[in-house]
Amino acid sequence: MSTTNDAPPAREESDVYDRQIRLWGRDAQQKMSQTRVLYIHMTGVSCEVVKNLALAGVKVSLCDNRSYPNAMAATPCFLLQGQQPAESIEEPDSKKAKHEPQTVAQAMKPLIEELNPLLGDCEIVDYKDLNEHTLSRYGIVIASRMENMQDACRIAEQTTSAGGKFFMADCFGMSGACIIDLGANHRYRPEKGKELLDEVELKNHVSFQTIIDGVKLQDATNRFHKQPPDVWIKYRSILEYAKQTGAYPSDPTEFAESTTSWIETNSPALASHELVSNESLSELAKVAQADVAPVCAVLGGLIGNEIIKAISGKGEPVNNTLLFDGATGKAFSFLVQPK
Repeated sequence: MSTTNDAPPAREESDVYDRQIRLWGRDAQQKMSQTRVLYIHMTGVSCEVVKNLALAGVKVSLCDNRSYPNAMAATPCFLLQGQQPAESIEEPDSKKAKHEPQTVAQAMKPLIEELNPLLGDCEIVDYKDLNEHTLSRYGIVIASRMENMQDACRIAEQTTSAGGKFFMADCFGMSGACIIDLGANHRYRPEKGKELLDEVELKNHVSFQTIIDGVKLQDATNRFHKQPPDVWIKYRSILEYAKQTGAYPSDPTEFAESTTSWIETNSPALASHELVSNESLSELAKVAQADVAPVCAVLGGLIGNEIIKAISGKGEPVNNTLLFDGATGKAFSFLVQPK
Protein backbone atom coordinates (compact mmCIF):
# COMPACT_ATOMS: atom_id res chain seq x y z
CA MET A 1 0.00 0.00 0.00
CA SER A 2 1.34 3.37 -0.95
CA THR A 3 2.03 5.75 1.92
CA THR A 4 2.46 8.77 -0.34
CA ASN A 5 0.37 11.73 0.71
CA ASP A 6 -1.50 12.87 -2.40
CA ALA A 7 -3.00 15.96 -0.75
CA PRO A 8 -1.97 19.21 -2.42
CA PRO A 9 0.60 21.28 -0.53
CA ALA A 10 -0.75 24.01 1.71
CA ARG A 11 -0.76 27.40 0.07
CA GLU A 12 1.52 30.00 1.62
CA GLU A 13 0.53 33.67 1.64
CA SER A 14 3.80 34.62 -0.05
CA ASP A 15 2.88 32.34 -2.96
CA VAL A 16 -0.75 33.42 -3.24
CA TYR A 17 0.00 37.14 -3.06
CA ASP A 18 3.31 37.07 -4.93
CA ARG A 19 2.18 39.37 -7.76
CA GLN A 20 0.69 41.87 -5.32
CA ILE A 21 3.88 41.92 -3.28
CA ARG A 22 5.80 42.70 -6.46
CA LEU A 23 3.35 45.48 -7.30
CA TRP A 24 2.70 47.13 -3.94
CA GLY A 25 5.64 45.91 -1.87
CA ARG A 26 5.86 43.54 1.06
CA ASP A 27 5.14 46.24 3.64
CA ALA A 28 1.90 47.24 1.87
CA GLN A 29 0.80 43.60 1.66
CA GLN A 30 1.53 43.16 5.35
CA LYS A 31 -0.63 46.18 6.22
CA MET A 32 -3.44 44.78 4.08
CA SER A 33 -3.22 41.37 5.77
CA GLN A 34 -3.46 43.06 9.18
CA THR A 35 -6.50 45.16 8.25
CA ARG A 36 -10.10 44.12 8.70
CA VAL A 37 -12.81 45.89 6.70
CA LEU A 38 -16.34 46.19 8.05
CA TYR A 39 -19.09 46.16 5.41
CA ILE A 40 -22.40 47.66 6.50
CA HIS A 41 -25.19 46.44 4.18
CA MET A 42 -24.26 44.34 1.17
CA THR A 43 -25.20 45.81 -2.20
CA GLY A 44 -24.00 45.30 -5.75
CA VAL A 45 -21.11 47.72 -5.31
CA SER A 46 -20.03 46.46 -1.87
CA CYS A 47 -20.07 42.87 -3.18
CA GLU A 48 -17.57 43.97 -5.82
CA VAL A 49 -15.39 45.64 -3.18
CA VAL A 50 -15.52 42.48 -1.04
CA LYS A 51 -14.35 40.40 -4.00
CA ASN A 52 -11.47 42.74 -4.85
CA LEU A 53 -10.20 43.11 -1.30
CA ALA A 54 -10.79 39.57 -0.06
CA LEU A 55 -8.83 38.14 -2.99
CA ALA A 56 -6.11 40.65 -2.20
CA GLY A 57 -5.86 39.34 1.38
CA VAL A 58 -7.92 41.87 3.36
CA LYS A 59 -10.10 40.37 6.13
CA VAL A 60 -13.87 40.76 6.01
CA SER A 61 -16.48 41.52 8.67
CA LEU A 62 -20.16 41.78 7.78
CA CYS A 63 -22.91 43.87 9.33
CA ASP A 64 -26.20 43.29 7.57
CA ASN A 65 -29.23 42.37 9.65
CA ARG A 66 -31.62 42.75 6.71
CA SER A 67 -33.85 39.82 5.87
CA TYR A 68 -32.51 37.29 3.34
CA PRO A 69 -33.29 36.77 0.48
CA ASN A 70 -35.73 39.72 0.23
CA ALA A 71 -33.08 42.40 0.78
CA MET A 72 -30.89 40.98 -2.01
CA ALA A 73 -33.63 40.19 -4.52
CA ALA A 74 -32.65 43.02 -6.89
CA THR A 75 -28.92 43.02 -6.12
CA PRO A 76 -26.57 41.66 -8.82
CA CYS A 77 -24.18 39.99 -6.38
CA PHE A 78 -22.01 37.47 -8.23
CA LEU A 79 -21.37 35.58 -4.99
CA LEU A 80 -25.05 34.65 -4.76
CA GLN A 81 -25.40 33.55 -8.36
CA GLY A 82 -26.44 29.91 -8.58
CA GLN A 83 -27.58 29.79 -4.96
CA GLN A 84 -30.72 27.69 -4.64
CA PRO A 85 -33.64 29.57 -3.05
CA ALA A 86 -34.58 28.13 0.31
CA GLU A 87 -38.20 27.59 -0.72
CA SER A 88 -37.09 25.25 -3.55
CA ILE A 89 -35.32 22.83 -1.19
CA GLU A 90 -37.61 19.90 -0.44
CA GLU A 91 -36.97 19.36 3.25
CA PRO A 92 -39.16 19.41 6.34
CA ASP A 93 -39.60 22.90 7.82
CA SER A 94 -37.96 21.81 11.08
CA LYS A 95 -34.81 20.75 9.24
CA LYS A 96 -34.73 23.84 7.02
CA ALA A 97 -34.75 26.16 10.01
CA LYS A 98 -31.46 24.70 11.25
CA HIS A 99 -29.40 25.90 8.26
CA GLU A 100 -31.50 28.49 6.49
CA PRO A 101 -29.84 31.93 6.60
CA GLN A 102 -32.11 34.51 8.17
CA THR A 103 -30.03 37.61 7.38
CA VAL A 104 -27.92 38.81 4.47
CA ALA A 105 -24.77 38.53 6.60
CA GLN A 106 -25.48 34.86 7.38
CA ALA A 107 -26.03 34.10 3.70
CA MET A 108 -22.83 35.86 2.60
CA LYS A 109 -20.52 34.54 5.32
CA PRO A 110 -19.76 31.02 3.90
CA LEU A 111 -19.45 32.39 0.36
CA ILE A 112 -16.83 34.94 1.38
CA GLU A 113 -14.94 32.37 3.44
CA GLU A 114 -14.85 30.14 0.37
CA LEU A 115 -13.64 33.05 -1.79
CA ASN A 116 -10.33 33.20 0.11
CA PRO A 117 -9.86 30.50 2.79
CA LEU A 118 -6.59 32.13 3.91
CA LEU A 119 -8.59 34.91 5.56
CA GLY A 120 -10.17 32.57 8.10
CA ASP A 121 -13.46 33.40 9.80
CA CYS A 122 -15.72 36.05 8.29
CA GLU A 123 -17.01 37.84 11.37
CA ILE A 124 -20.67 38.89 11.66
CA VAL A 125 -21.45 42.07 13.62
CA ASP A 126 -24.92 43.04 14.79
CA TYR A 127 -25.97 46.53 13.72
CA LYS A 128 -27.05 47.46 17.24
CA ASP A 129 -23.47 46.77 18.41
CA LEU A 130 -21.94 49.44 16.16
CA ASN A 131 -20.70 51.62 18.98
CA GLU A 132 -17.46 53.55 19.39
CA HIS A 133 -15.61 50.58 20.88
CA THR A 134 -16.66 48.18 18.09
CA LEU A 135 -15.89 50.61 15.27
CA SER A 136 -12.40 51.29 16.66
CA ARG A 137 -11.41 47.72 15.70
CA TYR A 138 -11.69 48.37 11.96
CA GLY A 139 -9.22 50.13 9.73
CA ILE A 140 -11.88 50.61 7.07
CA VAL A 141 -15.68 50.86 7.26
CA ILE A 142 -17.67 50.84 4.02
CA ALA A 143 -21.41 51.39 4.14
CA SER A 144 -24.24 51.28 1.59
CA ARG A 145 -28.00 51.93 1.69
CA MET A 146 -27.70 53.93 4.91
CA GLU A 147 -31.29 55.03 5.38
CA ASN A 148 -30.53 56.60 8.77
CA MET A 149 -28.22 59.49 7.88
CA GLN A 150 -27.80 60.50 11.51
CA ASP A 151 -26.43 57.02 12.17
CA ALA A 152 -24.18 57.26 9.11
CA CYS A 153 -22.69 60.52 10.41
CA ARG A 154 -22.13 58.99 13.84
CA ILE A 155 -20.45 55.89 12.42
CA ALA A 156 -18.21 58.01 10.19
CA GLU A 157 -17.18 60.26 13.08
CA GLN A 158 -16.47 57.38 15.47
CA THR A 159 -14.55 55.45 12.81
CA THR A 160 -12.28 58.34 11.81
CA SER A 161 -11.77 59.49 15.42
CA ALA A 162 -10.26 56.06 16.12
CA GLY A 163 -7.94 56.36 13.12
CA GLY A 164 -10.07 54.41 10.64
CA LYS A 165 -11.37 55.44 7.21
CA PHE A 166 -15.04 55.70 6.28
CA PHE A 167 -16.50 55.07 2.81
CA MET A 168 -20.16 55.26 1.82
CA ALA A 169 -21.04 54.02 -1.67
CA ASP A 170 -24.21 53.46 -3.66
CA CYS A 171 -25.18 52.80 -7.25
CA PHE A 172 -28.40 54.17 -8.70
CA GLY A 173 -29.16 53.07 -12.22
CA MET A 174 -26.34 54.03 -14.59
CA SER A 175 -24.60 56.18 -11.97
CA GLY A 176 -22.67 55.53 -8.79
CA ALA A 177 -20.97 57.58 -6.09
CA CYS A 178 -18.76 57.16 -3.05
CA ILE A 179 -18.18 59.64 -0.22
CA ILE A 180 -14.78 59.18 1.43
CA ASP A 181 -13.74 60.45 4.87
CA LEU A 182 -10.09 59.57 5.51
CA GLY A 183 -9.92 61.53 8.75
CA ALA A 184 -8.27 64.83 9.61
CA ASN A 185 -4.83 63.31 10.15
CA HIS A 186 -4.49 61.05 7.10
CA ARG A 187 -0.97 60.96 5.69
CA TYR A 188 0.31 59.38 2.49
CA ARG A 189 3.33 59.23 0.21
CA PRO A 190 2.74 60.75 -3.24
CA GLU A 191 4.06 58.92 -6.27
CA LYS A 192 6.23 60.40 -8.99
CA GLY A 193 6.53 57.75 -11.65
CA LYS A 194 7.78 54.69 -9.75
CA GLU A 195 9.31 56.81 -7.01
CA LEU A 196 7.61 57.35 -3.66
CA LEU A 197 8.05 60.88 -2.31
CA ASP A 198 8.16 61.96 1.32
CA GLU A 199 5.04 61.58 3.41
CA VAL A 200 2.57 64.49 3.36
CA GLU A 201 -0.71 65.28 5.10
CA LEU A 202 -4.01 65.21 3.22
CA LYS A 203 -5.09 68.77 2.46
CA ASN A 204 -8.61 70.19 2.63
CA HIS A 205 -10.11 67.46 4.78
CA VAL A 206 -13.90 67.71 5.02
CA SER A 207 -15.72 65.38 7.39
CA PHE A 208 -18.58 63.18 6.25
CA GLN A 209 -21.03 65.09 8.43
CA THR A 210 -19.93 68.42 6.93
CA ILE A 211 -20.45 67.03 3.42
CA ILE A 212 -23.98 65.97 4.37
CA ASP A 213 -25.02 68.86 6.62
CA GLY A 214 -22.62 71.73 5.97
CA VAL A 215 -22.38 72.15 2.19
CA LYS A 216 -25.28 73.43 0.14
CA LEU A 217 -25.82 71.48 -3.06
CA GLN A 218 -25.47 74.61 -5.18
CA ASP A 219 -22.04 75.27 -3.61
CA ALA A 220 -20.56 71.94 -4.76
CA THR A 221 -18.62 73.60 -7.57
CA ASN A 222 -15.05 74.27 -8.63
CA ARG A 223 -13.20 75.93 -11.51
CA PHE A 224 -13.94 72.95 -13.77
CA HIS A 225 -17.57 72.58 -12.70
CA LYS A 226 -19.53 75.83 -12.61
CA GLN A 227 -22.51 73.77 -11.50
CA PRO A 228 -22.48 70.63 -9.32
CA PRO A 229 -21.74 67.44 -11.29
CA ASP A 230 -24.89 65.64 -12.41
CA VAL A 231 -24.02 62.48 -10.49
CA TRP A 232 -23.54 64.48 -7.30
CA ILE A 233 -26.91 66.22 -7.73
CA LYS A 234 -28.55 62.81 -8.03
CA TYR A 235 -26.76 61.21 -5.10
CA ARG A 236 -27.12 64.19 -2.79
CA SER A 237 -30.86 64.32 -3.56
CA ILE A 238 -31.22 60.62 -2.68
CA LEU A 239 -29.30 61.06 0.58
CA GLU A 240 -31.31 64.12 1.57
CA TYR A 241 -34.52 62.20 1.03
CA ALA A 242 -33.16 59.37 3.20
CA LYS A 243 -32.17 61.93 5.83
CA GLN A 244 -35.69 63.35 5.91
CA THR A 245 -37.72 60.15 5.63
CA GLY A 246 -35.47 57.33 6.86
CA ALA A 247 -35.73 55.46 3.55
CA TYR A 248 -34.34 55.50 0.04
CA PRO A 249 -36.75 56.77 -2.63
CA SER A 250 -39.41 54.43 -3.98
CA ASP A 251 -42.43 56.64 -4.64
CA PRO A 252 -41.60 58.91 -7.62
CA THR A 253 -44.23 61.55 -6.82
CA GLU A 254 -43.31 61.82 -3.15
CA PHE A 255 -39.59 61.98 -3.96
CA ALA A 256 -40.08 64.68 -6.61
CA GLU A 257 -42.17 66.84 -4.27
CA SER A 258 -39.80 66.43 -1.33
CA THR A 259 -36.65 67.11 -3.36
CA THR A 260 -38.16 70.12 -5.14
CA SER A 261 -39.05 71.65 -1.78
CA TRP A 262 -35.53 71.00 -0.45
CA ILE A 263 -33.87 72.50 -3.53
CA GLU A 264 -36.01 75.64 -3.30
CA THR A 265 -34.93 76.11 0.32
CA ASN A 266 -31.34 74.82 0.27
CA SER A 267 -30.14 75.62 -3.24
CA PRO A 268 -32.49 77.96 -5.10
CA ALA A 269 -29.82 78.58 -7.75
CA LEU A 270 -30.52 75.03 -9.00
CA ALA A 271 -34.32 75.37 -9.08
CA SER A 272 -34.33 75.53 -12.87
CA HIS A 273 -31.76 72.77 -13.39
CA GLU A 274 -33.02 70.02 -15.69
CA LEU A 275 -32.19 67.31 -13.15
CA VAL A 276 -34.55 68.76 -10.55
CA SER A 277 -37.58 68.85 -12.80
CA ASN A 278 -40.49 66.65 -11.73
CA GLU A 279 -39.88 64.33 -14.67
CA SER A 280 -36.15 63.88 -13.95
CA LEU A 281 -36.70 63.38 -10.21
CA SER A 282 -39.44 60.84 -10.84
CA GLU A 283 -37.10 58.88 -13.11
CA LEU A 284 -34.35 59.05 -10.48
CA ALA A 285 -36.69 57.65 -7.83
CA LYS A 286 -37.36 54.62 -10.03
CA VAL A 287 -33.62 53.70 -10.14
CA ALA A 288 -32.53 55.00 -6.72
CA GLN A 289 -32.18 51.44 -5.43
CA ALA A 290 -31.32 49.81 -8.76
CA ASP A 291 -27.88 48.16 -8.92
CA VAL A 292 -26.70 47.74 -12.53
CA ALA A 293 -23.98 45.07 -12.57
CA PRO A 294 -21.42 46.79 -14.87
CA VAL A 295 -21.76 50.07 -12.95
CA CYS A 296 -21.24 48.24 -9.65
CA ALA A 297 -18.20 46.43 -11.07
CA VAL A 298 -16.50 49.62 -12.26
CA LEU A 299 -17.20 51.65 -9.14
CA GLY A 300 -16.33 48.68 -6.89
CA GLY A 301 -12.96 48.35 -8.62
CA LEU A 302 -12.21 52.05 -8.16
CA ILE A 303 -13.22 51.97 -4.49
CA GLY A 304 -11.11 48.85 -3.89
CA ASN A 305 -8.10 50.69 -5.29
CA GLU A 306 -8.78 53.69 -3.04
CA ILE A 307 -9.04 51.45 0.01
CA ILE A 308 -5.71 49.83 -0.82
CA LYS A 309 -4.15 53.30 -1.09
CA ALA A 310 -5.72 54.27 2.24
CA ILE A 311 -4.35 51.15 3.95
CA SER A 312 -0.88 51.27 2.44
CA GLY A 313 -0.44 55.04 2.52
CA LYS A 314 0.99 54.91 -1.00
CA GLY A 315 -0.33 57.20 -3.70
CA GLU A 316 -2.51 60.31 -3.55
CA PRO A 317 -6.05 59.34 -2.50
CA VAL A 318 -9.39 60.63 -3.74
CA ASN A 319 -10.59 63.50 -1.56
CA ASN A 320 -13.54 63.36 -0.85
CA THR A 321 -16.03 62.05 -3.42
CA LEU A 322 -15.66 59.55 -6.24
CA LEU A 323 -18.29 59.81 -8.98
CA PHE A 324 -19.05 57.50 -11.91
CA ASP A 325 -21.38 58.16 -14.82
CA GLY A 326 -22.05 54.88 -16.58
CA ALA A 327 -23.77 56.61 -19.51
CA THR A 328 -20.54 58.38 -20.50
CA GLY A 329 -18.07 55.99 -18.88
CA LYS A 330 -16.52 58.90 -17.00
CA ALA A 331 -15.17 58.47 -13.46
CA PHE A 332 -13.65 61.34 -11.53
CA SER A 333 -12.90 62.66 -8.06
CA PHE A 334 -14.55 65.79 -6.79
CA LEU A 335 -13.87 67.86 -3.67
CA VAL A 336 -17.04 68.90 -1.84
CA GLN A 337 -16.26 71.68 0.64
CA PRO A 338 -18.01 74.65 2.26
CA LYS A 339 -17.78 77.98 0.45
